[in-house]
Amino acid sequence: MSGAAYSLLLLQDTISHQLRYNWMTYHTMAFILKLMKRSPVSRVYTLGLDFGTQSVKTIVLNVHTAEVVYTDSFEYDSFLPQYGTHRGVLPEKSLEIRHTSPFMIIEALDMAFARLQASGVEIEHIKVVKIDAMQHCTVYADSSFRERLSALDPEGDLLHQLQPCITRKTSPIWEDRSTIEEVDYLTNTLEKNGAIQFLTGNKAELRFPAAQILKWARQCPGEYSQTEHIFLLSAFLSSILAGNIAPVDTGDGWGTNLNNVDINNPGWSDIVISAADRYLRRLGLESPIRGRLGEIANYDTVLGFISPYFSKKYGICSEAIVLAGTGDNPATLLGCGGHTMVSLGSSYTVNGVMEDITPSSIGGYNVFGYIPGSAMALTVFTNGAKVHEYFMEQYAQRIRFTKEVEKDWEAYVSAAGEAILNDNEKLMLPYLLDESVPIRPRGIIRDGFEERDGNFNIRALHISQALSLRLHSLHLSHTDEICVVGGAAGNRFLRQLIADVFEARTYTIKHAGFAACLGCAISGAKVLLQIPYEEAANRYVQADKTSQMGSLRENKSAIRTLLHRYEELERSTTT
Repeated sequence: MSGAAYSLLLLQDTISHQLRYNWMTYHTMAFILKLMKRSPVSRVYTLGLDFGTQSVKTIVLNVHTAEVVYTDSFEYDSFLPQYGTHRGVLPEKSLEIRHTSPFMIIEALDMAFARLQASGVEIEHIKVVKIDAMQHCTVYADSSFRERLSALDPEGDLLHQLQPCITRKTSPIWEDRSTIEEVDYLTNTLEKNGAIQFLTGNKAELRFPAAQILKWARQCPGEYSQTEHIFLLSAFLSSILAGNIAPVDTGDGWGTNLNNVDINNPGWSDIVISAADRYLRRLGLESPIRGRLGEIANYDTVLGFISPYFSKKYGICSEAIVLAGTGDNPATLLGCGGHTMVSLGSSYTVNGVMEDITPSSIGGYNVFGYIPGSAMALTVFTNGAKVHEYFMEQYAQRIRFTKEVEKDWEAYVSAAGEAILNDNEKLMLPYLLDESVPIRPRGIIRDGFEERDGNFNIRALHISQALSLRLHSLHLSHTDEICVVGGAAGNRFLRQLIADVFEARTYTIKHAGFAACLGCAISGAKVLLQIPYEEAANRYVQADKTSQMGSLRENKSAIRTLLHRYEELERSTTT
């Protein structure tokens, strides 16, 4: 019996267990079984869409062969130039204000499906659709939004049918830093209730919707009063896909500063909501925030069937299932294997599962919901690959670079020396820019060596960054296997150091640039096949076998010493 046929039989067996679920879930699962029978066994697809800051990415996954049959991406700046964005962000004089256009996002949703339809992919075999979006971004709509969703005309487009109900013409994104007054209010007001980070999982953040909503209500009370629905972007787009008001999932909803931290019974924090309402009343607004937020649901909640707009306009199966959308960070984690990932971009991030939900008392990491029953933690280090780029320029003449980028990077990494470490390695605090973890002002601090020695500096930078990643990830539950992504993932010395400091196996993956939307497609396959998340990740995340590295036994003792030394060096500095 083929694996695909066995999966179909397995799903038939599990249908009988769905009676404990609500009516919608039971009948949805019955339809899923029909859907899989209607398609050839080898062609059952799931669709994942990722709405990032700068671009939209799409992936189609063959559930039974684990083949990625389609990928696509397009940038807002190039394909929707009429909005005048730069890297997806609207122009603004203030550096603290960072917004995007909700109208551009709506147009981009139509564009993603039009491009998929034109690609030749057998779109009728797509059985599950899930979307992820940049976390913390919010969209605001009036009371007509629900009716407009149910009446979408496939002869028209989304923008012209939904534009009239959008009450806020721009949407704040995760880069916005303009809400200091509101963050101070939430922090100070909730201190007597045990601090906001212990109520919601995160300290009051400038970019989170709680502060963003209150600031907008203060500045534009009339528009706020006209607003019936406040969405996280992922829930807004999922509502359009499903043709009905969608809840936000824990993956995105826990990034609001308005949520509770009960992963098994997700909802809003009554204490925080009450504090927000008091702020609104001070502004003369008797308009409670709770009713505008909708509901919070578990990760991968089934919303129902796709809106007729998409089936009639683009030919997607009318009985395709829509799952609740999520934030880009949880989706990326699942698309990278589901346990721990390190992203080595301009900034570095460590993203992993947190079984024991413990908020950071100093805001060293963010806590978001994840797959049912567990949460994830995200740590962002400001000074990542950009410091290596600076050192490349700083020490170019001494290392005799050729001005051929690939060869120069090889020469740069070679300058860091051999992989075997000793107790007396040179260390530094590599803060080219103000650092977020730990919070420190800019300024590179060298421990006992000079700036002029290029090889010492390059080696110290590599080692110190790896030590910092480990030191600030002790809260994570599973770090024995780490997926490494991002532009610097090709740096084998840095990957080896990460393997050493975490005592882990590190690896890179195929389709790393599409990890978030792959995570969404994997969710769809998991729901179709009714298999555990770990099994789904193992089946569909394709590790590059040539990239795998394990920790070096020879470095084990030195790593313990270096971690202690680095921690002492970090403590010796002040904020």
